[in-house]
Amino acid sequence: MKAVSSETFIRSFEFKFLDDIIYTNMRLAKIVYVLKDTCTFCYVDSETVLHLFYECPFTDFWFSLSNEHEELLQRDVFIGKSGKSDLLNYLLILAKLHIWSSRHFAKRFNFDVFEEIVDIKYRTEKYIASKNNTERKFQAKWQVYIINTSNVYT
Repeated sequence: MKAVSSETFIRSFEFKFLDDIIYTNMRLAKIVYVLKDTCTFCYVDSETVLHLFYECPFTDFWFSLSNEHEELLQRDVFIGKSGKSDLLNYLLILAKLHIWSSRHFAKRFNFDVFEEIVDIKYRTEKYIASKNNTERKFQAKWQVYIINTSNVYT
C-alpha cells in the first residue's frame, strides 16, 4: 500500500488504527479504566472503533470529504478509497485523527476546526513545495481542494 502521508505522527496513528490498537471506551471499560463504555460524543452506543469513526451521528460527515458527494463505505473510511486521489485518502486519515483528538480531549467533533486543519496542511505543503521547487506535484495533489474552496492561495 502506498503511503499517503509522510508525517510521522499521522502514519503512526494510521498504523494503530489499521492494526486495531485504538483504545476506545469499550476496551477501557473492559480493563476497568473507565466506568462506562458509552461513546464520548453521543453518550448512547458503546464506543467501538466502528461506532466512533463511522456510525456515530456526531462524526457522520464522511460524504463531505468527497467532491463528488459519493457515499463513502465503511471500508473506504477505514482503509481508504481505491482508485481515488491521494488527497481524499489523506483527508480521510486527517479526519480520523481529528475525531480521535477530539475524543481524547473530550471536545465535541467540529467540522469547522477540521477544515482549518486541512487549510493549515494545504498552506504548509504549498510553502514546502515552493521551497523545494515541486509546485507541479503539489498542484496535482491539491487540485480538487484548490478548485472547491474559496480560500485559494496564489
